[in-house]
Amino acid sequence: MTALREKDAPWGRVYVLHCAHSHTDFRIPEIVASAEYLGLRHELLPTPSRECPDGLLGDVSRPFMLCRLEDDEAARQMLRRCSCLRGIWELWACADTYVDLHARNQARRAYEPWLAPQYTWKALMQGFNVAMGSKRRIALIESFSYMDFKGPTQMRGSDVTWGVLEEYRRPTDPQDVEARGHAELGDRDPRLVQLFLGRKIKDRTGAMPARDLIDALDLKKRTYIGNTSMESEMSVIMATMALAGPGQFIYDPFAGTGSMLYACSMLGAFTFGSDIDGRMLRGKDRQGPSGITRSAQQYGLRGRVVDTAVFDMTQSPWRVPFRGEVGLFDAIVTDPPYGVRAGAKRQGRRNIEHQRDEPFIMADGRAAHTLPDYIPPTKPYHLSELIADLLAYASALLRPGGRLVFWLPTMTEDDVETTIPEHKHFVLVAHSLQDFGRWGRRLITMQKKDDAAQSTMPSSYDRMAVPRRMLANEKPDEFRNRLFTPPPATSS
Repeated sequence: MTALREKDAPWGRVYVLHCAHSHTDFRIPEIVASAEYLGLRHELLPTPSRECPDGLLGDVSRPFMLCRLEDDEAARQMLRRCSCLRGIWELWACADTYVDLHARNQARRAYEPWLAPQYTWKALMQGFNVAMGSKRRIALIESFSYMDFKGPTQMRGSDVTWGVLEEYRRPTDPQDVEARGHAELGDRDPRLVQLFLGRKIKDRTGAMPARDLIDALDLKKRTYIGNTSMESEMSVIMATMALAGPGQFIYDPFAGTGSMLYACSMLGAFTFGSDIDGRMLRGKDRQGPSGITRSAQQYGLRGRVVDTAVFDMTQSPWRVPFRGEVGLFDAIVTDPPYGVRAGAKRQGRRNIEHQRDEPFIMADGRAAHTLPDYIPPTKPYHLSELIADLLAYASALLRPGGRLVFWLPTMTEDDVETTIPEHKHFVLVAHSLQDFGRWGRRLITMQKKDDAAQSTMPSSYDRMAVPRRMLANEKPDEFRNRLFTPPPATSS
């Protein structure tokens, strides 16, 4: 493990990132996006194990990853920004056995700065995928007595918390299940993956850790939700990938009940949302504030959620260029309707022959579209057309360097290859899969090129291009058809 020795490190310190074990495919993109937003120099390092002493880079099947950062302040900033992090430890030593762990710890002596009498301390011994008994914890603490901390112990609010993280693999075979009750074995346990010794990084600023945002935005506690409201953890990940922060203006063209608006605003950004269905934005209560407004007030974000509007993205009121040649929004973060629980719609009539440009005049002389109960006609919006329009739309509205973060449904069978959308003005930053079994959805993050030319808003479709009624089942490559259409029966 010479790669982890401080004398070989060209800069900074090595830290152990303790990551949440949910949505692991999103972990590395979020860590990288968080470091980029904060402007932190970072380097993900191979994490060693018994099976691979030299370590693997980016193994998201484990709860721990090694990362080089400048200092403790950089680690604290990451805790406040990256929602996948449960904690960060400064690495003092790591090994396969306690004999090697003690030897490397005594050789490096990274604990020496904390031995002075003015520092209070606490020891924390943790096992992952195994229960660690109190007797074993005490015996482990006593085995490190050679470090000889001079200060008093303090269980709450100590200046330094040090300890060992014992990582075990999850029991997957009868031998592992049988060994589960023998935690006293310690480094002789065949399930042991690695031992990490270090100091826990604490943030005493009082700022909310990013991981706590997930609970704060929990749908179960929200005043206003709908059938398609995005779960809080994914909303926070999307906001992080969009580099949301103070002073930014972020837009959701399919706002629905506003999940992405709240997450981006919780990170400090100003947000604006629109949707073709005003009922989703308003909620059922027409007497009081809209549903999105009530939830924004619940979170104390009324000043950051700027407003919402009702319009079709393909018939939007935006005019370009905005702010000269710069663009209007810093990011577009959205969950397009792709037809699993709510099919995508756009303005217009299914039967092109019934489409009209002039207003319909009622018997009393009023135009139909001016009536308070008027609902514009809609027709299906195929996924391929929606994604193409979204990219063109984002190209016109985003500033250079702005990000587009959106979900793309995908089939997950082995013989189906996912095609990532492309656009001449965007580069792909990351894509991560949330697997639901037969199908999944992929979070796509794209960034507008700095040298991209200013785009114009995409024009509406030529109504005469489709001279008759278009049915959803007439496009076999449509996502809903691929998902729900049964395979053809085979002849016997």
